[in-house]
Amino acid sequence: MEPNRRSVSPEALHGGRLLAFAGDGDRVTLTQQAAALVYGRRPGEASYDDVLEWVVNTVADVIAEKMGPAVDGDVDGTTGYAITLRTPEGDHLPIEDLPTPERYVWQAVVEALEGDARRVHGCLEIVERGSGPGERARALIEAVCLLDRLLDLPALPGTYTVPE
Repeated sequence: MEPNRRSVSPEALHGGRLLAFAGDGDRVTLTQQAAALVYGRRPGEASYDDVLEWVVNTVADVIAEKMGPAVDGDVDGTTGYAITLRTPEGDHLPIEDLPTPERYVWQAVVEALEGDARRVHGCLEIVERGSGPGERARALIEAVCLLDRLLDLPALPGTYTVPE
């Protein structure tokens, strides 16, 4: 059965194509397509802003799906999501320690997990307006590659409880 492409947004179509390039290991085409988005678009195509926002929201959706139902917890007086990354050496790396624009892309993922579309847009606006073209392309490529890796991970068994 052929999918109904009229019901799919341009940013989802473009984001899906980028994801396919990442999944195929075609970094050259992925980079070319990301750069093309950064430097402009043709009428009827998705914008860089919309594609990045779609990728970020999809990353958040996949994280939420893979985690399963979360048990709300109160950690250090705050509730909500917190993401800490690990370096290849196993060290913990808080989002705040990431360089721009990666810090704002990850913060947008956290805001998307919390369901705050206005704050997602605010974080991504910093990436879109406050970074150079190379940084914007790199941020999109890294977000797409992250999404590709997340899709390959198994879901957690059972309910996830916030560690104390």
